[in-house]
Amino acid sequence: MEPKKKNKPNSLVIILFALVVLMIIIYFILVTFFPTVFDLMNTGKIQPVPDK
Repeated sequence: MEPKKKNKPNSLVIILFALVVLMIIIYFILVTFFPTVFDLMNTGKIQPVPDK
């Protein structure tokens, strides 16, 4: 009897998943240390149009 082969994911899938997790961690670190950067970002909120 041959030993069963383990089903391993592709290395590219592992790298992409690790990058996504790393980006989320970096985002939370940036938000905690530099909150003003994210406060000044345009979020697409509706603003009134000034009358001319």
